[in-house]
Amino acid sequence: MQKSTAANKRGYLNEDFKLFHINDRRSMDFDSHTHDFHKIILCLAGSVTYVIEGKTFILSPFDMLLVPRGTIHHSKTDSQNAYERIVLFIDDAFLENSDDSGFLSRCFSLAVNKDKYLYSVKGESRKEIINSAEILEASSKDKNEGNEMLKKASFIRLMVHINRLSPDDDGMKGTVSDEKIDDVIAYINENFSKNISVSDIAERFHISRSYLMHRFKNVTGGSVHSFITQKRLNFALSMLREGHPATEAALVCGFSDYTVFYKSFRKMFGYSPADAVSKR
Repeated sequence: MQKSTAANKRGYLNEDFKLFHINDRRSMDFDSHTHDFHKIILCLAGSVTYVIEGKTFILSPFDMLLVPRGTIHHSKTDSQNAYERIVLFIDDAFLENSDDSGFLSRCFSLAVNKDKYLYSVKGESRKEIINSAEILEASSKDKNEGNEMLKKASFIRLMVHINRLSPDDDGMKGTVSDEKIDDVIAYINENFSKNISVSDIAERFHISRSYLMHRFKNVTGGSVHSFITQKRLNFALSMLREGHPATEAALVCGFSDYTVFYKSFRKMFGYSPADAVSKR
């Protein structure tokens, strides 16, 4: 498989899916962010630390991490060791439309509903997944007649093998969690559409505002305010894709000023609320 030395892992996905094979040696510490697409990372060499919704996962070679659409996350790498990985971006609507049974998207449902984000890929499964990724990359470069069908078939083959990984494995392996911040995040997830502030949250959990901000930043990689805003915008995107007007989505998600909502939405997703409807 040909290796790429760089890719914009925080970028936008303008196709049904995209696979990268990246090998670099540099320290990176991305701010917490979210995507309107699913992401899969298979670590091949080196190590990386990912934080998803406040839970820290330390990946070793042949660990695979699932980052479902809308989850807030960030990553850290160390330049002392080369970090080689396969990264796959997947449009969620395409994934759902490719399989009426829901089998291909089951892995992301398990991640969201059961905290099943991390897998150790071993034995025959490792061979099948890496081989399928190599076939997918090769088919993506194929310009011959029928290449789009071959590319889609290669993608489905890879997703079948990923979803065959046992859901009984410990998906929280190598995980570090902060109980207080877990509680704060759970509260935000239930109340982000309301007029909540950092001070309100600090008072509710009987801690100082400055301590909450510092601790939240240390654990999640981002601020409390940014986390709330991203949650609101993700929910607004879901409403838009369900056919709700943009003004309604903005109001329901806690934005009293539509101009602020519009600018925030475009900055986060790279397209306007109106364009989100065409992506359904």
